[in-house]
Amino acid sequence: MSTRPFLRRLALCLGSVLAAACAGDDGGGGMGTGGDTDTGGSGGTGGACEIDGTPQVPPIDESSCAPLPTDYQPLDNMSANDMWPACITDDGEYHLVADSPGTIGRVEGYEMIADLLWRNGKVPTTDDFTMARVVYSQDQGLESRIQRREDLHYPPIPMEDWDPTVDPDKQCSVPSNVDKYPDRCVGPGRMQPILDAAFAAGQTGEGIAEVHAARIQATLLWFLYTSTYKESNTCFTSKAKDCDSSWAYYTGGFQRDGGIGLAGEVRALSDTTHNRVFDGVAAVRCLRDLYPDDMYPVLDDLPAEGQMLFDLGWEQLDNALHRGFALVVRDRLARQADLSGNEALANWAFLQIAGPVLQREADERGPASEAQTLADLFAMDCPTAADIEAGIAALDTIFPCP
Repeated sequence: MSTRPFLRRLALCLGSVLAAACAGDDGGGGMGTGGDTDTGGSGGTGGACEIDGTPQVPPIDESSCAPLPTDYQPLDNMSANDMWPACITDDGEYHLVADSPGTIGRVEGYEMIADLLWRNGKVPTTDDFTMARVVYSQDQGLESRIQRREDLHYPPIPMEDWDPTVDPDKQCSVPSNVDKYPDRCVGPGRMQPILDAAFAAGQTGEGIAEVHAARIQATLLWFLYTSTYKESNTCFTSKAKDCDSSWAYYTGGFQRDGGIGLAGEVRALSDTTHNRVFDGVAAVRCLRDLYPDDMYPVLDDLPAEGQMLFDLGWEQLDNALHRGFALVVRDRLARQADLSGNEALANWAFLQIAGPVLQREADERGPASEAQTLADLFAMDCPTAADIEAGIAALDTIFPCP
């Protein structure tokens, strides 16, 4: 599943007429990253968010973690022992509802952007940002979905605010709704402004290239996490094939022994958590097999047992996704003390976007003191070693198991 041929085609397209041919008025030339490295902050040295001292970071410990009695457990043929009826995903594999989803291309787009902007410690050029923006904005690509993405953790838009000319699941493409409900309309309301600003600054050579790349990475991972959760719901409230999109947004089109995008990040840190996310995706697919869409097109059509199983499976997925995203944040926090200069600034810029993604759930779960620790941490210009230790302890307390 190589992305390299596409990148070569982009390079040919951009060539010597980079800005005019492919990027319109947003193009840029030259190689400089420019910018000022001074962010201030109580914990940094020399204004670069370099940490004095070495935080004591315990290893990830999931030895006491176990599935709940209500969880779907297809891994290692354990589904015979769970409370779920037999279904298509009991073999531990994901089975498509429909044709291969276009979502796979969006996650491959994330990987292309990663190669251009941040992978292997790369310092991206202005041309790299322009090429990455072409990938981001291609037809039916990442930008097309970010422009309307909803976060279903927040209350729905009231029907009195709906635009009758727009589909119910696209009400976040209505500007007035974005302004009024930015958390629900998280794509256009929260993500898109970050991405637009970071791409534009990177293309013009303004500021620090690594920082812009880090903000893009954090926001795109936030999008993949939010989309996995959202599509698992609309599999029952809109289109059955959205089950496939949920799986693809997490894995990029792989079974549990692989994965790119968000799955690649999570699996590198914890096989246990990765498998639990995969099981959550499989739980929703299992339910769609038990209640096919030609007989039960939407959630309200399911009998009481089916609605109960959906609630359990969706919550199973949500819990595992939160743990997975928390591990990504935890790992970045642990890295901060080992970084210097622009790398340290970029890592902290990533965390100032990715960390607050967990705040709503942290406030809901508590304890309140640990949730406040996280809120205070990611509001800092730069942490101390003690701040990092406290933040990791809070993450481990609030998100202990998948």
